[in-house]
Amino acid sequence: MMSNPDISCSGLSRLVILASALWSGAAMSGEIAGVPSELPPFIDRPVEINFSNDFLGRGGAVDDFRTQQLILSAPVGDKWFVVLDHSTLTLTDALSPGRVDQLSASMGYRLLEHSTSESVNRIMVGAGIRSVGDFAGERMQNGFHRLIDSKVEALPYTGDSGTDATAWVDMHHFGQLSNSIAGNKDWTLGYWLRGTALVTTGGEWDGSLGVYGTVKHGVFGGWLGLRRDLRSGYELDVFKETAAAEDDLAIAVGIRWGPVVLETVQQLNNDASYGQLRLISVGRGQHRLSDEPVRLGIEAGFLVPDVAVHLAARFSSEAIRGSGNDWRRSLVLLSGFGDPQYKDDNSLYLRHRELGAGLEWEQTVTDNGPWTTAYASLGAGVRSEQLIGDGDRLGQHSDTVNRGVLLLGLGLRLHAADISERWRYRLQLGLAASLPVNDATIDIQSESLQAQESRFGLLLGMSVDMR
Repeated sequence: MMSNPDISCSGLSRLVILASALWSGAAMSGEIAGVPSELPPFIDRPVEINFSNDFLGRGGAVDDFRTQQLILSAPVGDKWFVVLDHSTLTLTDALSPGRVDQLSASMGYRLLEHSTSESVNRIMVGAGIRSVGDFAGERMQNGFHRLIDSKVEALPYTGDSGTDATAWVDMHHFGQLSNSIAGNKDWTLGYWLRGTALVTTGGEWDGSLGVYGTVKHGVFGGWLGLRRDLRSGYELDVFKETAAAEDDLAIAVGIRWGPVVLETVQQLNNDASYGQLRLISVGRGQHRLSDEPVRLGIEAGFLVPDVAVHLAARFSSEAIRGSGNDWRRSLVLLSGFGDPQYKDDNSLYLRHRELGAGLEWEQTVTDNGPWTTAYASLGAGVRSEQLIGDGDRLGQHSDTVNRGVLLLGLGLRLHAADISERWRYRLQLGLAASLPVNDATIDIQSESLQAQESRFGLLLGMSVDMR
């Protein structure tokens, strides 16, 4: 069913810019929180990073409803997997404007999996929790808005909080209609049916039904069809309005090229349209990667919740790696930039620039070749910070303060696609810390504020490596 995805490099920086735009437009809808995102079952995706917003939808003048959504899914064994979802919901066009975040986590199980060269039948079930509250959504949303010079959203949190248990089922059927197009057997046509339902102990019910036509050719895949979302049982104002916006019939169009998936969902009656950028890893299949050491690596990604762009370059040689084969060493150059929100103040942003260098250690952690590697890094550098005003404080700024920092990194890299015999894409999931040698204070408009504090973030990105 699966092909080895050999694709050419389109540039990590473009993916960074696209993901920024996806996370900062006037989003109106999204996937069911806590359930695997929609993807044809002929596409294997052990690990997925999903950025959802309306950059690929119709957009709009109001940044409302499920304005941002981040979904992570990863396997835990052969049949088990986890799904993590962070959604930011806002409501501006109301008597009581406000925002609230939704955080979901669930464990899924492949109850039925039957695949042939011409069909796939899959039933997945799962259970988890879904919480409501303040989960740094404002900092994430406004940090991305500042990154691309977009309007920040100054909305108060509603104060609503709580946690419900969830249970869900996700069913797929794929069938091949033709193994050739116009006599070309490299192209195949098919159809895909999907039905999903989730219930919570709070009485909320989410459903989605879809019927699609599909086409695939090697690492390319596409689908076009109708999707009907249904929502009920919501009582809180922000969620009630979001559910009403998401409850509609829509046209869905998706394209997959190697590890990159783009999809747009255009609703027919409501204004709730959105788009998704997904980065997926490939399954192990029957291909075995060379365990040859990486000589050069270039990586790009985001740090959240204090939003910053992460860029790095890794260099290795036999002398640097050493004679052992367990943990391979590389020299690493690190940089980062962004305007994260200053704590809970949506009128102040901390212009952040960072440069550093250090050592990284990386080791294969899977038995069937280097599909997954673990890494740890240690370095030092310099961080500059300057307070910038926005909203009511637009035009205000402070002096810049610089401090030395200790830089720490820890995480995983997962094979996403081969570019050539020597180049490959990998997804990167990790944790990063920047620890100043001492703190500082910054004066802005006769106000003295704390700066140069320790920063910790979740790193989501991609790496291009030369072996």
